Formats: sequence, structure tokens, C-alpha cells
Amino acid sequence: MTALALALLALVLLWPAPLLLARARWTYREPRAALVLWQAIGLAAGLALIGAAVAVALAPLGGGLFDGLAALARGTGRLPTAHTVLFLVALGLLTWLAGVLVYRFLATLWVRRRHRELLDLVADPWPGQAGGRVLAHPRAVAYCLPGAGSRVVLSSGALDLLDPQELDAVVAHERAHLAERHDLVVLPFAAWRTALPGLPGVRRARPAVATLVEMLADDRACAVCDRAALATALARVGTAAAPEGALAATGRATLVRVQRLLDPPAPSPVLRFGCYAGAAALLAVPTLALLAGWSG
Repeated sequence: MTALALALLALVLLWPAPLLLARARWTYREPRAALVLWQAIGLAAGLALIGAAVAVALAPLGGGLFDGLAALARGTGRLPTAHTVLFLVALGLLTWLAGVLVYRFLATLWVRRRHRELLDLVADPWPGQAGGRVLAHPRAVAYCLPGAGSRVVLSSGALDLLDPQELDAVVAHERAHLAERHDLVVLPFAAWRTALPGLPGVRRARPAVATLVEMLADDRACAVCDRAALATALARVGTAAAPEGALAATGRATLVRVQRLLDPPAPSPVLRFGCYAGAAALLAVPTLALLAGWSG
């Protein structure tokens, strides 16, 4: 019963749940809480999927996860061949998911280091902006490169297009990304998509999370700049995408963000509490199922 419940939970969290959450617009009212819910969905899906396989594999030994593993380690428990294969599949899946995450992290670090070195060669320092670089290009572009030796990059086209207030707003947005390390929020979802590319819910997760991250940066920037100026700047700069490993002020959801800036939704303590409570419950269910016995 435990294995079946975990398998159903994994199916829901990998397919309809992310699709529904990606379409939801109430998340725009509480983007930070919605991001916590997204993270809980991703982690709980992995726990439930692996837990279901482990529960079936170790069922002949009785007890829970630790009892079963202890019996295997002591040599006091033996698994039938089919259960042994399933246990190895579960270990392989865990290794695959963890390995993809580590690979994406290391690959992103390498891409950013190469990008930073290239920027320092071809871009000019931006006076008065720590880590700022100006790239000679007619197209209006603005993005930041997170990590050690972070950079805030604007093209000469953006400098020519934006007035001082709009420019300050764009810089504040990029500084918000760097301060809150939003790149680390997006990274697991990029790894999730690489590891499980065939699932529609997984494919929709990354762009939905990226939009919420941009809204968080917008909100933080608006604490120190004019909201209308940031909206105008986003509309002016357009939909230029960020290079790999970077975070851009603009993107595919720019129009939605401009509308949100000009007509900000009211925060909702109820939605916020619901997201946090839902995230806690999602993580608790597979964790407790793994720790408890599953023989009944």
C-alpha cells in the first residue's frame, strides 16, 4: 500500500501538478511562496518516485527503510532476484538525478567562467558600477552573470535607449538577482528537465520558475526604484534572452511582468500560508513513508 501511494504521489507531482501550477496566475501575488511550493514539488516527486521503488524492493525484509538496509548490510536478509533488480534500479535513479544536478552545476560554473573571461576582454568597465561591464552592441540588452566575480552587463544600445531613472531600475533588478542568488533557485529545475525530459510537467516547470524569479527581482528592485520606470525599461529593452548561465532583466514573460508592475496584485497572507503549508506537507508525506514501516 505504501509503495502504491508513493507511486501515485510521484505521478501526480511529475505530471498534472506542475502543469496546473505553471498555468496558475495566483502565484504572481506571492512569487516567493510559490517558488517554495515548486521546490517542494520537485524534491517530493524525487523522494516519492525513489521511495516507491525502494518500498517494493525491500518489502520481503519487512520494516522500513533503515530496517531493510540494515538487514542487507548485516547479511541477515536476502532479496529475491526481481526485488534485487528493482533495488538497483532505485539506486540508479537516485544516482542519475544527483549526477545530473552536479553536472549541471559544474557545467554552469564553467560556462560562467568562460563568459566572464570573454566579457573582461571585449567589454568596457562601467564607471561607478562594481562589476559592471558595457558591451558595444546596438541591440538593447541587460543581464547579470552570478557567482564569484559577478558581472552586471548592459549593451551600449541599452545605455542609449534608457533614461537615467530607467537605467537605475534595470541595474537594481540585476543586483536583486545577484543578492538573492536566483541562479541557484533555477538550477535544480534545469537539472530536473535534463534528467526527465519526456514529462510535460517537468518541461513546464523551468519557464514557470524563471518567471517567478524575475518577479521577485522586480519586487526587490521596486523597493529602491520607481515601479513605472522599471516597467518602461522592460518594455523598451524588449524580450532579449540571457546568455547561458546568466539572468536577464527581460524574457518571454516580459509583458506579464510589465502589467504586474503597473497594476501590482495585492499580497495574500492566505495564499502565502497555503503554499508554505502545502510545501511542508509534500515533503513530510514521502519522508515519513520512507522512515515508517511499509509491510501493512
